[in-house]
Amino acid sequence: MLDQTMIDRYLEDVDSYLHVDRVHRQRVLAEIEGHLHDAVEAHITQGVQPHDAMRRAIAEVGPPQDVAMQFSPTPAPARSVRGWRRWTPIVLPAAVLAAGLALNAWNLYMLRYGITRGVQLALRLSVLYTAVVGALTSATYVAIRNGDRDPAWRRAAWGFAALTGVIVAMSIAS
Repeated sequence: MLDQTMIDRYLEDVDSYLHVDRVHRQRVLAEIEGHLHDAVEAHITQGVQPHDAMRRAIAEVGPPQDVAMQFSPTPAPARSVRGWRRWTPIVLPAAVLAAGLALNAWNLYMLRYGITRGVQLALRLSVLYTAVVGALTSATYVAIRNGDRDPAWRRAAWGFAALTGVIVAMSIAS
């Protein structure tokens, strides 16, 4: 039986260079995997050991970035961003949203002590502020999810994060 790990590692490398949507990505990876298995079987029928047959098949298909470039609409200049680096732009909006939600919860708790016009105005502004930051956090999340396929979305995620920072700075300054 063949050891699938070498092929899986190769497919992960190809996947990191692909810049296509999720459905297309699955089809491309399945097609490449099919070609690899066919090539391995062909080498094994020629008498090559399974491990060497996998190495030869992978070498015949080519480097992962070259294979990914054949399937991507535009050349992939660099690996797509994955892991914690991918999610970095959402840190500030999510932290500010969490703080806003906590402040609103505290204000609701404190309502039992009565409410004045000034407190009403402060509560309205706090809820509005939290809604705006919530919308920016959502937009950042959507941009991050789409940023793996298109670098413009990655820039948009950082833009939404920066806009959140500007809003926080303006609210602190006023």
